[in-house]
Amino acid sequence: MDKQGWAEILKELNELCELHEQGVAQPSKCREFSHRASLLLDRLEGLGAYEMADRMMELLGGCSPKDFSPCDSRQCTKGSLERLRERARENLEKV
Repeated sequence: MDKQGWAEILKELNELCELHEQGVAQPSKCREFSHRASLLLDRLEGLGAYEMADRMMELLGGCSPKDFSPCDSRQCTKGSLERLRERARENLEKV
């Protein structure tokens, strides 16, 4: 993947982090987060970034969107997103 591709992945991960934080105050945002994370998973697989795609799949596996209560795995999801962002930054710097 080229530099622009990694920059776009990093941008999407940053937006997912923001959306996840919004979900703390607005639990209805959880469904939007889950949908966008699924789209990113598909994109990562399409780009051949299988290791990151596996991590995104694990994140989604523990994600259970709720409309009226906070996420049960909020801290775990936050940590996973931060690790994915760091991996995307590293890959961006390599190319």
